[in-house]
Formats: sequence, structure tokens, C-alpha cells
Amino acid sequence: MTRLPDLSRSFVHSEAGSAAVDWVVMTAATVALGLAVMSEVSDAVEGMAARVATRLGDMPIRTSFEDWAALRADLSAEAEDGADIDG
Repeated sequence: MTRLPDLSRSFVHSEAGSAAVDWVVMTAATVALGLAVMSEVSDAVEGMAARVATRLGDMPIRTSFEDWAALRADLSAEAEDGADIDG
């Protein structure tokens, strides 16, 4: 029967499983980096999403192609006025 000091010494000197430990450390670092980036850009993304939602909510919904010329005229006038999504 092996003694506890012998088992602990062989455990410390064993290299089995070191690749798995490396992958765990690299995966944890990658997840931490992803969370850090997400926390930094989340406010800007939410703001942009709100501006897009507002812009899309303000657009008229045409149910037929009969007034296509009016829609093109409206959009051209907005483009000439300099209205954009970042406004």
C-alpha cells in the first residue's frame, strides 16, 4: 500500500491533464474578455437599437404600390434634408 506522501509527490510531478487545465484557463480568459467587451459596448448598441426602432416606427407603411411615387418623393425629400439614422 502506498503512503500519502508518496501519492501526493507523484500527483504533483505528474503531467497528465495539463492540457485540459490549459484549455480551462484559456476558455475562462476568453469568456472574461467577451464579457468585458459586451459590458463596454452594450450601452452604445442599446442606443443605436432605440434610434433604429424610432426611425422604423416613424416610417409610413404602404399597403399598395399605387402611391409608390409619393413614397419615393417623401424619402428623397428626407435624404435631401439630411435626415439620417444617427440624428
